[in-house]
This record gives sequence, structure tokens and C-alpha cells, in this order.
Amino acid sequence: MLSFILFLTLAADSQVGGRTSPDGTEQIQLDLPGTQQLKNVGGRDGAGLCVFTSIEHSGRWQNVEKLTGFQNQMKKELGGGWPEKVDKMLGKYAPNTAYLQYSGDDPSLLKLAIKTGRMPCVTYGYSPRYGGSGRIAHMVNLVHLTDNWAAVLDNNFVGENNYEWMAPAEFTRRWKLGGGGWAVFLLAPPPPPPPASNVVEARPPRKCWGAVAPEPAVAGPAEDEAPAEAPKPAVQPPYLFGVDLSRSLEHGHFYNGRKISAGEAERILEGGELTDDSHKLRVTVISPDRAEAAKVKADLEGSPWGPFCLVQCYQPTDWAVASVGFQTAGSPRIIVQEPPGNDGTARVIHSQGDYEDGLPGLISALRRKAPNYDPSKDKDGRKGGPDPLVASLNFYRAVAVVAVVAFVLGWFASTIVPVVLERLHIIRHKVFPPKPTPEEMVALILKKLKEQEGGNHVQ
Repeated sequence: MLSFILFLTLAADSQVGGRTSPDGTEQIQLDLPGTQQLKNVGGRDGAGLCVFTSIEHSGRWQNVEKLTGFQNQMKKELGGGWPEKVDKMLGKYAPNTAYLQYSGDDPSLLKLAIKTGRMPCVTYGYSPRYGGSGRIAHMVNLVHLTDNWAAVLDNNFVGENNYEWMAPAEFTRRWKLGGGGWAVFLLAPPPPPPPASNVVEARPPRKCWGAVAPEPAVAGPAEDEAPAEAPKPAVQPPYLFGVDLSRSLEHGHFYNGRKISAGEAERILEGGELTDDSHKLRVTVISPDRAEAAKVKADLEGSPWGPFCLVQCYQPTDWAVASVGFQTAGSPRIIVQEPPGNDGTARVIHSQGDYEDGLPGLISALRRKAPNYDPSKDKDGRKGGPDPLVASLNFYRAVAVVAVVAFVLGWFASTIVPVVLERLHIIRHKVFPPKPTPEEMVALILKKLKEQEGGNHVQ
């Protein structure tokens, strides 16, 4: 009972902490390292760039290289952001970047993005960590969303211990404050999952309040008490925001600046440009030579295996591969993983440090190393009895054939056979008349003699 009351207390507002939920039950889903997080800055007029900082966060998470340095480029522009400006600035600084925008009050696309490993940029209208009324006009990154918890990465409070956790309903409320929710989704795939074994945990999980993992001693609440509210910095700095509320948001779905229907947006997220990758093999190509990695990616995606693989390319020093335990020696290093499990990790099923035998060699390895393939269960049709399932199917198939044949034969015997026999009897008597009896033969001879006598008298 006490734990239930404590849970309600924690979930009633929001808590600031690390990569573990306040009740210690969930690890953050989209774990962008602190070294990749950017603090919000202002444009050339001093207005905040939270929208474009959040977009670069998403780009860093999803390996969209054209967005690296996007925030720095935006310093030359006026601050503030709204959907049409996002279209214009992405077209200017990161052309051909595939993205989706949504304005409205339906969080289903947010849930779908988190499920597929994409990091949404979302409006955020309230947080107690800002003091006063807590009302703000801000954009942050949604990095966790389940039935129990939501968490955001706020670009005014970067760092791996500064995630803000809350109940999903509370997040949805904050997202919609100020005229309705606005979200930006990049459509590039997520980074590779950490390997399920031999993981080098360069960034050990740090708990927030209530987690069970050990944590270095830091100032904060004791392990057996929850903080009453989100901690506030000792000196309140002049925070920057940047969502321009003077621009009315047109509700709807927008793909690369073009308005589309809700159905089209869902298809883009689920089965088009942004797919649910949970069933696909993860192929990671690691090479200091970008052209070399791009060739492997193009070869594989253009092969029959392309639709079954999710391919990402990285340099050996990139955060997504350097700090999670991957073998990076060799050029290119090609790593194939099973689809990620419930814990977000995935078993490595193939790793090679060259591309000397090209695509045929890689595909040969994929065929041999296909997930869920157990060679011990292979059947030799020349030995032993048939598979029990096949034998059962053959038995029931034979029963069905016999029943059908019996039915047809019964109908045939009662209806068709008598008619056929009668016709055959008539034909037989016409073609092969019955042999006459002796009496009939005498009568026939006498008849013939009389006919001959009559003919003689005429002559």
C-alpha cells in the first residue's frame, strides 16, 4: 500500500533524474549520450532556438549527418520556431531530409515514433523546474513513453541526470498547452541496438530516485525518500525557449511541408518511409571511409535481402558504435544483429572485418546466420518417418478425398448407371441382334421360300 501511495505521489507531477524511472522499473528508451546533448542558444536576435536544437538532437540520435551543426547554423537566423519555418530552414540547411510534422491533440504518432526508436521533437507548455507559474513556450525531445512513464530531454537542462519524468497523461497535458500539441519526426532509422552479450558499458546506468543500481554519491534526496518537487538550480538563469505562440498552428499532418491525411501519416510511420523495424535484421557498417560504407549499404539495400534489413553506417569513433561494445577493427566492419528484444539489446549473429568477397559473401553469411534457424532441427527426408504434422495433414486429406469419392460414386450408381445400362442394351440389340431359336429359323426360311416362289410367277 505504501509503495502504491508513493507511486501516485511521484507520478502526480514530475521528477528530475537519470535514465531510470522514479519507481526504478523502467530504463529510458532513447538514451542519447550526454556528450551529444546541446544546450539551447539564441538566434541573431537573441530569441531561443529550442525547436532547432531539438531537431539536431533527433538528427544525432538517428544518424542524420546533414543535421550535425544545425543549431550552430541557425544562430545566423532569427530565433523562434513554427512549422512553416521548420520547412524553410530544413530546406535551406538540410535539403532532402525526410520528416513529418503533426499539429493536434492525438498522441498516437508519438507512441508509434517511440516504438520504432525515433526521437520526436515536441512542444512543452509547463514544467515546475522553471519556477513561478511554470508556463513556457518550449520544444523538447520525448525520449520515453510507455503506459506508466514519460520522460523528456529539455535542452535548457542537458545532461544524463536531467531527464524529467512524469505520468503519460501529465506529459500529454503539457504537450497540448498553448494551443495544441506540435511534433516533428525525422524519418531516418534509429541507431543499432547494443549487443546482447559482451557489452562494454562505457556509460553505466545512473539511477534517479528509487532505482536499484548503485550510483556515485551526489547531492540529492536519500534513497528512502522522494523529492517533493523538481530540484531548482541555486541561481535562476535567463532560460531560452523559442516556440512562437503568435503563429497559429494549423492542425493536421505535414510530410516534408506538404499537408497529408491522418491515414497517410500513419502509413508513413508504419509501412512507408518510417517503418516498424522490430522484425528486421540490424546491419551496421563501420568504416572511416564513408564511400566504402555507403557502397556496402547500397549493395545490400539493392539486393533481395534489402527489405529484410535495416542498414546504418558509422565511423569507428561515432558514439552509437564506439561505446557499446561493438568490434570496430577492420574496414569495413559489418555487424549483423537479430531484431532487438524487450530490453533493447540484440544478439550479434555475424561480424566480418572486410568486404573482399563483396555482396555474395555477405549474403551467404546472412543465409547461414538467419535468426531462429536451428540446423539441428533440419529433416532428412530419406531417413525416418515423416514429420508428425505432415503425417496428420496427409491422413485428414486422405479421409476427405475418400468421403468425396464415396459421395460421388453413390450418386453415380443410383442415377447415371441405370441410364447408361439401358442405352447400352438398346445399342447392343441393334448392332448384335440375338441369335434366333430353331423354330424362328424354320419360320424365317419358309418366309424366304414363299417370297422366291412369288417372284417366279411374276416372271
